This record gives sequence, structure tokens and C-alpha cells, in this order.
Amino acid sequence: MRNWWILIKERFSPASYIPMILLFTGANALYLCKATDNEWHWLRFIAVFALLLSFFFRMRLFDEIKDYEVDLKVNPTRPLARGILSVAQVKKALLLLIVFELILAGCLGLSAFLIHAMAIGYSLLMYEEFFIGDLLRPHLTTYAVTHTFVSVLLALSAGIAMSGTDPFQITTKHLVFFLMNWAFFNLFEFARKTFAPEEERPHVPSYSNIFGIYGAWALSISQALIGVALVWVTKSHVLLMILLFLYFLATLPYIINKTKKTASFFRNVSGLYLLCHYIAVIYILGA
Repeated sequence: MRNWWILIKERFSPASYIPMILLFTGANALYLCKATDNEWHWLRFIAVFALLLSFFFRMRLFDEIKDYEVDLKVNPTRPLARGILSVAQVKKALLLLIVFELILAGCLGLSAFLIHAMAIGYSLLMYEEFFIGDLLRPHLTTYAVTHTFVSVLLALSAGIAMSGTDPFQITTKHLVFFLMNWAFFNLFEFARKTFAPEEERPHVPSYSNIFGIYGAWALSISQALIGVALVWVTKSHVLLMILLFLYFLATLPYIINKTKKTASFFRNVSGLYLLCHYIAVIYILGA
């Protein structure tokens, strides 16, 4: 357990991941409850949150295994690379987590089970890199967006598990809202791999390395714009535009100065904006 705590603390920091997963689950669950006139039950929400927490942790473990060979050379201080846990131990945990999710989703209803099983199936394809890893890996952006699409399936899982909605009752308008998550997960992925020139490392791909400072910045900003536009279609509110404008202003120092300090601020403010966006969505839905 001590070794597992080391991995969690270093690679799945509760302080960073739990608030994001909580807000993600809350926003998507609340949206479908409101859209389908279903009551909110806190005990059910706790179960749905546990379901998604397990899923996100499992995806983190998938990445640890996939990156293992590279980490031995490039990131030897990471838990698996330095032998804190073995790949075999992590694979056993993955199997247990999948069984746990299927049982918990089944307890939440047949619809919840079917949708979450679909999300699990997609995550397994992600683990196998859709069986075209050699083709995908050299294309960082394509690799990212094919993986972040799982956020849409997870949003559906959270909404259906919370509301008990029949999947056949999901409308185009609902799907437009859930697609918002894809854009914001892209933002998270693009921003965290955007650096100042002095931070770039040999043989470690980044969006700033591929597209340049301005291109990487524009890539992140574009996802924020798309995400807000998708929410706006289903639930327009001035607060979304205010947050987007503040985020835009906060990112400008990165493209003006291009230093390690401004790049770090850009990554941090992107994460903060992500949290604020989901808080705003919950506030708007609950108002």
C-alpha cells in the first residue's frame, strides 16, 4: 500500500485530480438530470463519482504502462521506472478496477452499465493505441484527440448513471453539450505539453516544439473557444464569456515573453481555467 501511495502521490495527485473529476462528474450529471427532469440524489452521485474516479485512475495506470520503456530512458525517476511497482502488479490492479467499475455501473442500472462498458471498451482500445500505435505516435495532436474523445463517453456515463436516462432518449442537443468535454480535455492535454524554448527536452515531443510558441498557444485557445461555443448552444450565459476572456488575457504573457516562468504560468492558468469553467457550468445549471 505504501508503494501504491507513492505512485498515486507522484502520478495521480489527489489535490489535482480529485477536484477536476468531481467537477467533471457534477457538471455532466447535473446537466442530464436537469435536461430530463430527473431528481438529484447525493448518495447516487457519490457512486457515480467513485465510478469515474476509478476510470480516470485506470487511464493513468494505462499511461504508466505504455510509457514504461520510454521512461526507463527519459524519465527514470518515475515510479515504475525506478521499481516502486512492477508492470505485472499494475496490470492486476487494472483488472480489479475494471471488474469494480462494471459491478458498480451495473448497480446503477442497465443503461449505466451499457454506456460505461462502452467507455471501458474505448479505454482498452486507447491502451492498445487502436492497434495503429506506430502510425499514431509520431502525430502528437492526432494521438491526443483520439484519446481525449473518451471524455465524451465518460460524460455520457456520468449523466446516464446519475439520471437513469435511457440512452435512446439522448438527443442531439444533449450530445452537443457532452462534446464540450472533448474540447476542454484537448485544452488540458495541449496546455500541459506546451513549454518555453528553454524547457524543451531532446526526444520529448511537445506542442510548442511542433507548432512553435504561437501555434501551441493558438491550439489551446481554439479548444477553449470551441468548448464555450458548444455549451452556449445548449445553455448560454455571460459568465462563460467573461471566464474565456479572462483566460485569454492571462495567457498573453506566454506569447509575449516566452520564458520558463510565463510558460509555467500558462500551464497553471489553463488548469485553473478548466476548473473555473466546470464550476461556472454547475452554477449556471443550478441557477
